[in-house]
Order: sequence, then C-alpha cells, then structure tokens
Amino acid sequence: MQDNQADKNIQEIFEELLSSKRFQYLKTVLMDLHPADIAEALQKMDPENVMAVIRQMDTETAARVFLEIDPPFRKVLFQKLDDQTAVDLVLSMDSDDAADVIGELEPDKAEKILGGMPFEEFREVKTLLRHDEETAGGIMALEVVAMPETLSARDALKELRRQAEDLEDVYNIYAVDHSGVLKGVVSLKELVLASPKKSLNEFMDKEPVAIHTKMDQEEVANIFKKYDLASAPVVDEHNRLAGRITFDDIMDVAEEEASEDIALMAGITDEKIHGQSIWRISSVRLPWLMVAFIGEMVSALVMSRFHASLERVLAAAFFIPLMMAMGGNVGIQSATVVIRGLAVGDIGIKDTMPRLLREILGAMLNGLIIACILVTIVTFWQNEFRFGLVLGVSLILVIINAALFGTLVPFVLKMAGVDPAIATGPFITTSNDILGLMVYFGMVALFLPKVM
Repeated sequence: MQDNQADKNIQEIFEELLSSKRFQYLKTVLMDLHPADIAEALQKMDPENVMAVIRQMDTETAARVFLEIDPPFRKVLFQKLDDQTAVDLVLSMDSDDAADVIGELEPDKAEKILGGMPFEEFREVKTLLRHDEETAGGIMALEVVAMPETLSARDALKELRRQAEDLEDVYNIYAVDHSGVLKGVVSLKELVLASPKKSLNEFMDKEPVAIHTKMDQEEVANIFKKYDLASAPVVDEHNRLAGRITFDDIMDVAEEEASEDIALMAGITDEKIHGQSIWRISSVRLPWLMVAFIGEMVSALVMSRFHASLERVLAAAFFIPLMMAMGGNVGIQSATVVIRGLAVGDIGIKDTMPRLLREILGAMLNGLIIACILVTIVTFWQNEFRFGLVLGVSLILVIINAALFGTLVPFVLKMAGVDPAIATGPFITTSNDILGLMVYFGMVALFLPKVM
C-alpha cells in the first residue's frame, strides 16, 4: 500500500512540476529517484507528459528508465522520439537491451535508428537480431571481457581495467585462443589472488558451464538455477565465444516464461496488458474459445446419446455438474504439476511412468474419500444406497481418467516439441468433460436401470 502511494506521489509531483514549468526543480527530483521508480510513475501518465519528463534527463538516465518501461508503452514513446534522440538512447544501452528495444519497434523506425548508429554498434545489434529472441543468442550481451589464455595474471588485470570501462558489470574473465574458441573461465577473485606471473591457463576453470547460442531461453534459465550462476559464456557451434548471459537477463526470462505459461493455462497466447486493439484481443482469444465451444458441443452430443437413460433415472442428471467439475479440477491439478516440473527441469521424459503411477494412485485415494462422502449423502438424500454406490464408482473412474489424461498429455506434447502449458485451460477442461461424461453415462446406462 505504501509503495502504491509513493508511486502516486511521484506521478503527481511530475505532473505538478510540468504544469508549473519548474523544469530545473524537476531535474533535481529526477536525480534523487531510481530509474525503476521513475518508469513506474511514467507509465501512469499521458505520453506527451512522459516525453516532457524524459527531456529533463541526461541520456544515460533516460536509457535506463526506458528499459524499465513495459515494451508496448516503450514502443509508443520511441515512435514519438526524433531519430537522433532515439539513436543516442539506444547507444547508451548494452547490446542485448538495444537489440530488444529495436526489435520491438515498427520497421521504419528501427531502420532509421540502425542507420544512425556507428558501424561497430550497428554490427553488434544486427548480429543479435539474427538470433531467435527466445534463444540464448537472442538474450545474450556481446560485451564480454575476453583475453588470450596465455596472458599473465598481472597483464590480465591491466587489460581488465581497460575493458571494464565499457561494461556495466564484470563477473568473469573468458580465456580464449587465437581463434576466439573458449578455453576457460576465471573469476575476479581467482584473478586477484593469483600469482602475477601465472598465465590464465594455469588456474582457469577449463570445463566451464557454457551455453550454446541456439539453446532455448527456458533451458538456459534451468541451467542458471541448477549451477547457481551469476553469469555464463555463450558459444557458437564452433565453441567460439559469442557473448555472455547474466542473472538479470534470466530474471527477465523467468518472468516472461511464467507469464506465457499462465496465459496458455488461461487459454490465451501472445497477449500483452497494454497497447492491444480490440481486434487483436479478439483474434488472440477466439481460437481458444472455439476449442472450448467445440469440446462442449461434443459433450452435448454425448449427453444426447444417453437421453433415454436420463429419462428413466432423472436423478442422475443432478450429478452431471459434480462429475464434470471434479474431473476438470483433478485434470488441471495433475497437468499443472507435470507442466511446472517439465518447465523447471524437476521432471524429465524418463519420469513419465513413475509420475503417471503416482498421479493415478493419488487420484484414486482422493476419489475413494470423496466417493464415500458422496455415497453417504446420496443414501440419506435419495434413500437409495445402490444409486449412491453407482455414483461413487462413477466418480472414482472419472477422477482416475482425469488424472491419467492430465498427466500423460503434457509428456506427449513435450516429446512432440510442443509447449506442455497448452495442455491446460480449455484444452484439458473440455477433453475431461467429454471423457468424464462418457464414463459417467456409461455407468448410468449399464447399472442404474438394474438397481433402481
């Protein structure tokens, strides 16, 4: 609550200073604020006022603020910048951030910015833009401290001082041969403590954790978590040093992947909070709604095929929502556990059968407990123990079926190279509705006419 109030106050201060044209005082206020706090306040303001605030910052600060602003709003603001200002801002960013910003702009604006950049920076950004944005090559930075493996510790420290001026932070030194092939990694601590005459190849880590440029960013995040890395070198297919990835890049990846998985689980894809037109929102969500629509139409067809049984035992219709809801919930629970495990690397394809068995046994236990409660309630409510027994057995079968489906489908999708997160939401819900109804009505048709 205090954070929200603070953001609101910053926004009000900005707007008040702009309206009173107290620009010098506004500059003083901006100097005392963190770029993230400035960005959070600016995102609540009109774009014209935002541009007025941006003009009161130095280029370095403005670049840091732009990187904290949500991409859709940042795109709007960049379109309002004159070309030279946009170029200056991009040049103040690390290569990976610059590539991300340019990649999200309209093509004409992006070309103008690229055309205004010095050749070396232009080449770096174009190199990054050639990589898929969801791979290691797409999120890496080209700024690295690379040195010949034969360099002495004394000379390496001198070279580090020279190169570090152009870097925001330094975690490791990368030792390479004359062809640029990565030979090892030296931490700052190891370099400082090493004997001045020792060469890097005498004390470097010769088997570092290296990441390939084509590796998926989600897999990269799992590697950072597994080995507790602050940074890691990125290499090409010839093991030549291409760049580096740092933990702050991985934090962005984790947020992006989590948002994507949540969107898929809700039945939406590629949707941003800001800046989307009505038609865009519709086009993103409609396909998933059609999946749900078709699935529920099939459910209606299944129900129509068993209308004779329902007419004979009308009470069975009362429990259709219960069967569908229990099946849907169990399916979502099983799928979510498996999808999360596959995403973070806790579960692999080899774990398919053990995981399937655990989920089925867990579902069976829960099904037995809930079925006993259902049989008891139905016996007293309908005064029919045999009716309750049929319902209880049906519920157990529906729950087991849902657990089986919810567990197996993510593994199948993973093996097929499809994001397992697609297994939740409308897909698994409607599928479980259909299968659950078939199981339930099959039991109704087989047993209820005999026991009632």
